[in-house]
Amino acid sequence: MKTYTLIFFLLVIVFLSGCSGGSDKSNLVAEFNGGSLTTEDLDAHYQTLKKSARFRNKTGQLTPEFVFEHALNMQMVIAHGLNEKLHQDPRIRAQIHEFMSNLFLKVMQDHLVSPIDKNSFTEEELKKFYQDHRQNYIIKPVYTVHMIKIESLAEAENALEFIGSRPDRFKEAAGQFSVDAKSKNKGGSIGSRSLSKFRKNWQPVIAALETGKISGPHRLGEHYYIFQLINKTDPVEQSFEERKAYIKNDLLYARYRQAWEKTYKELKEKYEVSVHQENLADFIKERSNLQGES
Repeated sequence: MKTYTLIFFLLVIVFLSGCSGGSDKSNLVAEFNGGSLTTEDLDAHYQTLKKSARFRNKTGQLTPEFVFEHALNMQMVIAHGLNEKLHQDPRIRAQIHEFMSNLFLKVMQDHLVSPIDKNSFTEEELKKFYQDHRQNYIIKPVYTVHMIKIESLAEAENALEFIGSRPDRFKEAAGQFSVDAKSKNKGGSIGSRSLSKFRKNWQPVIAALETGKISGPHRLGEHYYIFQLINKTDPVEQSFEERKAYIKNDLLYARYRQAWEKTYKELKEKYEVSVHQENLADFIKERSNLQGES
C-alpha cells in the first residue's frame, strides 16, 4: 500500500509539472520522455522513504544512490503507465483524484477555511444551538425484540397456531420453527437496540409493535417474520449541562460544515462549473435503481 501511495505521489508531480526542472537544468539529475528528476525531487523522495514502514529504523539503507535508483524506477513505472493511458481509466482516475484531493486538502485546509476555536463559543451560542437541535440530545427508545424467521407462509401460520394465545410459548416456537441460526436457540432474541439500528424495511414493523404481543407474519424480503416486543424504553431528554461538552463539539462541526459549504460554492464559481443536468439526472436515476436492487 505504501508503494502505491508513493507512486500516486510521484504521479501527481508528473501531472502538475511535467518536467520538474523547467528551463533551469542546473539541478537536473535525469531527464526522460514526459518528465525529469531534480535534486529537490530526490530530497523529497528521501523524506518520503524515510517515513515509510519499510525503512523505519533502517535509514542507513537509504543511500543517495539507492534513493536515486528508487525514484527513477518509480518514474519509469509512471511513465509507462501514462504511455499505456492508464490515467484515462475512470477507476484509476478516481483513485488518483482521491489521493490528490486529500493531499491538497491537507496542505491547503487552513487557507481554504480558517481554524475555528471551539473555546471561543459563548454560553449563549451553545444554548441556542442546544435549543435548535434538542432532538439530537434525546436518548432514543431501545427495543428488545424476539423474532422467528420462517421461509414459507404455511410454516409461519403453523408457528402462530403453535403459540396460540400463549405468548410465553414464543421462545419454544422460535427453537422449533425459526431458520435463523443465531437467534433460534436463544428463544428468538435478537438483542436490544434503537429503531434506527434495525434493518430499514423492519423499522415500520418494529415501531408498531406492542409490548408482549405477537405480531406477524410479516413478509420482509424473501422470508416471513413473527415478532414479539419484550420491552421498549422511554425516550430521555438530556439537559444542556449534561451534554455541554458534546454540544460544543457539535457546534464546532456545524460551523466547519457551513464554512466548507461556503468555500466549495466559491470554488465552483471561481472555476465556472457547468453541470450537464440531463446526464447527471440519468446517472442519478440509474444509480438509484441499482441501489434499490441491492
